[in-house]
Amino acid sequence: MNAATQTQTSHATASAANSGPTLMTLQQLCGAEPAITSGGVRHLLFTKGHDLPGVYRFGRKLLFDRSEFMEGIKQGHAAQISGRTAQ
Repeated sequence: MNAATQTQTSHATASAANSGPTLMTLQQLCGAEPAITSGGVRHLLFTKGHDLPGVYRFGRKLLFDRSEFMEGIKQGHAAQISGRTAQ
């Protein structure tokens, strides 16, 4: 590996470390987004399943991609949770 490649690799590693975690636990997500509660997310997952954008399973652990999850909420994936239609 030459010096230029090592420099590029170290810059990429440093920028990835500065951007924060890519995937978060539910507690980390609720800490980063004050409007989101753990009970609300659990209810959303129970009623909608795990097919929501930004929700990943790693074994038994649920992990969230914050930007994908919040974008899914903005797009309306959580607008109807209970299964009833709005009147």
